[in-house]
Amino acid sequence: MKCFNEFLNQLKEKKDAEGNPLLDSTLVLLGTGMGDASRHSNKDLPTLVAGGGARHGQHIAAGSESYLLGDLYITIQQQLGIDCDSFSNASRNLNSLWSV
Repeated sequence: MKCFNEFLNQLKEKKDAEGNPLLDSTLVLLGTGMGDASRHSNKDLPTLVAGGGARHGQHIAAGSESYLLGDLYITIQQQLGIDCDSFSNASRNLNSLWSV
């Protein structure tokens, strides 16, 4: 997590050609493939998203919703301007939770 923090700080400090922080135009995803590796379960899958216009500083628990990691991938692609409405067996997005 220290390395991830240092990486994000570097993206905040370094500027793009227009003088904006690189983090503003970069999406960074950190996560694992398993929420509970001993059970091979992806329930409660820890995933961090930083930069790129996402609403930050919050923990989003899907609650009764059963979102798939693919739903996050769909959201990221849509935020990047890619026309995408499915990824593997996922077919929803998290856009309502994404933007400020």
